[in-house]
Amino acid sequence: MPPVQGLQWIPFPPPPELYQGPLPSPLTLAHGDPSYAFELLDLLEPTYVMKKHGYLTQQLTDAELDEKRRCRYCNLTVAQLTKHLQRTLDHRHAHPIPSPPCQAYRPLPSMQTPLGNGYYDVHLCMVPCNFHPGSVNGATKCYDCCGQHVSESKPCATSEQHVLREYEAGKLHRMYQFHPTPPIYHESKENRHIRQAVAIDCEMGTAETGESELIRLSAIDYFTGEVLINNLVKTDQPLRHLNTRYSGVTWGQLNHALRNKRTLIGKAGARDALWRFVGPQTVIVGHGVNNDLRALRWIHTCVVDSYMVEHKIVQARKAFEAATEANMAMTTQQATQQLSVLAPPPATGHKTGSLTPHGQAPTTGLGEPKKQKKPKGCGDLALKTLLKKYLDRDIQMQGNKGHDSLEDAVAARDLVHWMVMRRLQQTYDGTMN
Repeated sequence: MPPVQGLQWIPFPPPPELYQGPLPSPLTLAHGDPSYAFELLDLLEPTYVMKKHGYLTQQLTDAELDEKRRCRYCNLTVAQLTKHLQRTLDHRHAHPIPSPPCQAYRPLPSMQTPLGNGYYDVHLCMVPCNFHPGSVNGATKCYDCCGQHVSESKPCATSEQHVLREYEAGKLHRMYQFHPTPPIYHESKENRHIRQAVAIDCEMGTAETGESELIRLSAIDYFTGEVLINNLVKTDQPLRHLNTRYSGVTWGQLNHALRNKRTLIGKAGARDALWRFVGPQTVIVGHGVNNDLRALRWIHTCVVDSYMVEHKIVQARKAFEAATEANMAMTTQQATQQLSVLAPPPATGHKTGSLTPHGQAPTTGLGEPKKQKKPKGCGDLALKTLLKKYLDRDIQMQGNKGHDSLEDAVAARDLVHWMVMRRLQQTYDGTMN
């Protein structure tokens, strides 16, 4: 069906892939309950708070898009290459001679920007070009220059000069620009079916450029549990690997979906699929939603993020504990000062020192074992951790087989539902006391 003048047409996506696990159930005592809706909307955060958590609330400027250009060899962006450059130049200008023992500053690396017809513009940068001069063997996924595997290799060559990629007109905009949720001009039975709230989750692979690339999108109706989207994505850029250990997506699954034309077509196709169900006022629910929105190149500020909700509670608790500890320390200090006035002077002639109960001087802590780094996705604010803590439910139990974006979308929905019900219970308890 072609676009109709004055109306907004969103293309039909392929149907959702069948889910192997239990289907999400509808929420009880929620849909249509004004007090529930009030508490859900009260979990929304203003844009300045969202920005602190990495949300993008405005489209990128031309200058910001220009900083997305990458070196053709090491794949670093202009933004990464020039970070702290101006501060370094200002410091060297203010202090022409470095501090001893250095006699001269190290020359800064440079980057060449192609201007066409073999001409280049040269600018200084901060980071040398570390890269692999060889290509990747398609069968072994190893570099032929050093034999290292692509997933764990360190660059084996270095240059003090970067060469930026050439981009055709409009390509940076197509690749990196963010797009706000379109307004609802028209809603028809065949086109947009806007929901009050939608829970989402994305899985990402790694493109050949080293960037995260959207490879799967899942979305459910927050209230009814209806599976709206559960599809793999035909990527906009060639992939280096699928991060199967985390994404749960295999090459076999992706190739099968591509052959059967059941994928969403790029990030634009994924956004279009969502916009069939999402309007500007639709509440998007998830955990760490800023990562999903960035993967989709999508601007949406009506978001309930269970990570942000729990982070706010944790920060408030830490502030309260710090204030309590400070008050106790002040009280102890005042009591000590009062006792020192009344106590007799200490006896002299005895060497004082800080000893442990066993008569040994305390250690400096240099020999203490380092804290072990927690596995990815297992931090105190991780979805898996919070779901076990509050709902006593296990997710992401497939080990190296990775996550399931639909399972995670349902888990985030259920976690936010629990958070809303907790607030309702606290309100009820407050009115009863």
